Amino acid sequence: MEIRKFIRENIWNLQPYSCARDEYRGVEAVLLDANENPFDNGCNRYPDPKQQLLKQRIAQLKGVREENFLIGNGSDEIIDLLIRCTCRPGKDNILVFVPGYSMYEVSAAVNEVEVRRIGLSPDFMPNLREVNKRRNSHTRLLFLCSPNNPTGHMVPLSLVEEMCSAGEYIVVVDEAYIDFAGTPSAVTLLEKYANLVVLQTLSKAWGMAGLRLGIGMACRELVTILHNMKPPYNVSGIAQEKALELLGKEELFRERVALLKRERERLFRAFSASGIFRKVYPSEANFLLVTTERCRELYTFLTNNGVVTRLRDIPPLIGGGIRITVGTEAENNRLLQLLEEWKIQ
Repeated sequence: MEIRKFIRENIWNLQPYSCARDEYRGVEAVLLDANENPFDNGCNRYPDPKQQLLKQRIAQLKGVREENFLIGNGSDEIIDLLIRCTCRPGKDNILVFVPGYSMYEVSAAVNEVEVRRIGLSPDFMPNLREVNKRRNSHTRLLFLCSPNNPTGHMVPLSLVEEMCSAGEYIVVVDEAYIDFAGTPSAVTLLEKYANLVVLQTLSKAWGMAGLRLGIGMACRELVTILHNMKPPYNVSGIAQEKALELLGKEELFRERVALLKRERERLFRAFSASGIFRKVYPSEANFLLVTTERCRELYTFLTNNGVVTRLRDIPPLIGGGIRITVGTEAENNRLLQLLEEWKIQ
């Protein structure tokens, strides 16, 4: 598939900002090119604009070639780059499923791009028939969140393939929570479909939300275009160094993910048995969605007692919803204690 047909002409022809560090390949040098302060304090130099060491490590972990991914200042930066790369303001549109992650719509609004919302089915699955009804010749991107936020449901890879096979738009699969899921990533489809983009993050399972590091994986041509668009120093040197340190603790990462999955199942059982909730939804993420007619009262009660959750009252599919993140054992115990107090008040 020719990826160029999805790219705005001015973006395809863009001459990226270039710095002298891009041209120098040595290890040590007298750096007089970037007007930096020469006195070393650990952060006086600009960071590696290509994040080479960090990319090498992530490539090992993800099994993806370095030429097939870029690192963003959070996945939100990559979402914005994708919209600006493909959509002409006031002319093109994107497709999103609701309920879902709202940042796709925010980025589209900022860039004056139309959003076409498609409701998920009652079992929270995307409907390809509805996609075909809503798309037109100006549709550039289709966003899928899998596991979905706030429902925790996975989109089957067979359905992702159906959408990619249409070849009429770029399919963006946002896998922020994939490390908590028990099914394969859409990364396995990258070699097959040039119009597929997979987003992941180091914020969730890897515990690096404060560093703001998102990962976008796609065909080499599209990654090159996105690299040309991004700010040259979009990931700080301190963030790169800290991420490399934490990525070296792979065993601890796996232990903590396993612990959070066990706690997720414990909370699911406790919520289901509590008699408080109308519905407790199974989840492949690090959160659980529950519904209750008294969602706002319960949300306020928890907040007033120092437990902050997320109100997700989004009719018609999840009216009365609250999204509850899986915490540590002690944090979850406190939550369950408060739910017991709520029941008897």
